Amino acid sequence: MVKDNKAEILDIIKRDGPLIPAQLAKVINTNILFASAILSNLVDKKEVQISSLKKGGSPFYYLKGQEDKLENFSEYLSGKEKEAFLLLKEKGVIRDKSAEPWQRVALRALKDFAIPLNVGISGEYEIFWKYYLEDNEKTKELIKNELGVSEKKKEEKEAPKKEPEKIIEEVKEAPQKEEKIRTEEKGIFEELNKYFDEKEIYIISQDVVRKNKEFNFVVDVPTSLGKLRYFVKAKTKKVINDNDITLAWEEGNENKLPVLFFTNGNLTKKAEKLLNDNVSGQFIFKKFKY
Repeated sequence: MVKDNKAEILDIIKRDGPLIPAQLAKVINTNILFASAILSNLVDKKEVQISSLKKGGSPFYYLKGQEDKLENFSEYLSGKEKEAFLLLKEKGVIRDKSAEPWQRVALRALKDFAIPLNVGISGEYEIFWKYYLEDNEKTKELIKNELGVSEKKKEEKEAPKKEPEKIIEEVKEAPQKEEKIRTEEKGIFEELNKYFDEKEIYIISQDVVRKNKEFNFVVDVPTSLGKLRYFVKAKTKKVINDNDITLAWEEGNENKLPVLFFTNGNLTKKAEKLLNDNVSGQFIFKKFKY
């Protein structure tokens, strides 16, 4: 077999995938390094998928449509990740705010099996984790059950007069409150950019996570050792908890960058302990007056 024949390599993956480089190397009679290079090249060309899950340090490679086979290799998950995997598979959906701290961390590490969903609830957004093979319609029902939507609708029917009055009152007050927030929060983004300018911090990319409330940046920070690249989380929130720190830390890890966290809020004791005990050196927290 020709070692760099793409069509034959893809056929092997279609037949045996998901597979690791050692398996491919054995089939095409080459070394693992060469097999890894072939697979990496196919990943770069978007023709092959690569897993976050690893066996002995090697990820699995597979074709689109073979995702369901990945759960056959869940035995290679670490202890806590394996526990979270089994829980998510059993429940179908997990509400992030209801999960234990270790579960939230583990779910974020289960990139192949846990799909994050941003669910709008009363103007705010919450993260729910969906098992990657769960049906979309069933997922919606599971989320509704978790939120008690059916119960809420029943209550609304029992008290039809009270609810409309509350809604009308909120609509009347909303424009003035919203205008105040917009004016105040517009300055947050501007002040942060002014800070970057003053410190000669160069913005590589920026992303609005939540309008006027949360922003992500990738920046180059000048130091005596040269420019250092950071992932920046800027968040408007009065109280920063351990979940906020964990989320930012995970986003930094995804970008393979240390984290700069700017906020106008104060740390909870649990968040402060998490910073000191687990992420010191790679996570800089900065109280920022907007």
